Amino acid sequence: MRTCTSRIGVFGLAATAVLVGSGVAQAGLLSANSGAAIPAFTGTQFFDDNFSGFTVSANVDYAVFAPGTFPFADPSGGTDYVYAYQIENLDTDIGQFTVGLDGDETLGTIGSIADGGSANPNSSLYVGAGPTSAAWDFSGFASGQTSDVLFFTSAQAPELDSSTVSAQWANSHDLPSPVPEPATLSLLALGTIVSCSGRRRRM
Repeated sequence: MRTCTSRIGVFGLAATAVLVGSGVAQAGLLSANSGAAIPAFTGTQFFDDNFSGFTVSANVDYAVFAPGTFPFADPSGGTDYVYAYQIENLDTDIGQFTVGLDGDETLGTIGSIADGGSANPNSSLYVGAGPTSAAWDFSGFASGQTSDVLFFTSAQAPELDSSTVSAQWANSHDLPSPVPEPATLSLLALGTIVSCSGRRRRM
């Protein structure tokens, strides 16, 4: 028997999931300035996987700042949530970092903040129809380096969505990302209820 779970339930469990997935924070610019961030959406996630000799291994610091609390020059002028990430590369060259999006969020600026001798992204952009992800591409992001602070802004508060670090191999975990528009959440919930009730009738 298949169990139906509403997307809204994922948002309700977000704080617990983030705390369980958090590791020890690295000594990066973001972790040193994350005191003003939303506690349930602040931490470090370890990305690590290998397949036939191809590997990826990295720590990703993450923090979501409510409007007006970002500790650097606020790209939204204090009107939006700021979603910030910083990667510590532990293995082979990292080529890309992506954060999943639902495709209907109200999105603002995307970019990076320099952190001394860190790895700078070649590009910071939204990709896919919707878009479906925020992406930062790198060239020469070697083991032992830490990325700039990567960020994007949104009018929506955080939930969790699949995010990926890509090196020789790719590994994905849930990181903070904006909740869809309220109207879309209602439609998603209604669709789940209809789908589940339809399955029950057929059983």
